[in-house]
Amino acid sequence: MAALTGTLDQSLEEAIAAVRQVAAGQGYSFAEAESGPNLLVFKKGASAFSWGSRIRVNFEATSPTQTRLSVTTKETWAIADWGRGNRAAHRLLEALGANA
Repeated sequence: MAALTGTLDQSLEEAIAAVRQVAAGQGYSFAEAESGPNLLVFKKGASAFSWGSRIRVNFEATSPTQTRLSVTTKETWAIADWGRGNRAAHRLLEALGANA
């Protein structure tokens, strides 16, 4: 499990749209039933190296042109994620151009 934060120089609506696009580009499916107005949940299925993973992104508008993202990850059916969650969260924030 990993928990990271970052800030985007975008409005709340723009940040939500950007996260959805980047997560999809990284192979995550949007879990609409688990998501809410300021929370997006994305899932990735099992592979040769993982039993699946989940990324949760909470959004907080800090100003009309800035949004803080809180990203948490969790591996499905794993005791330890061996750093995969941390790398996935970093990749998402990096692809978005978020400031630490």
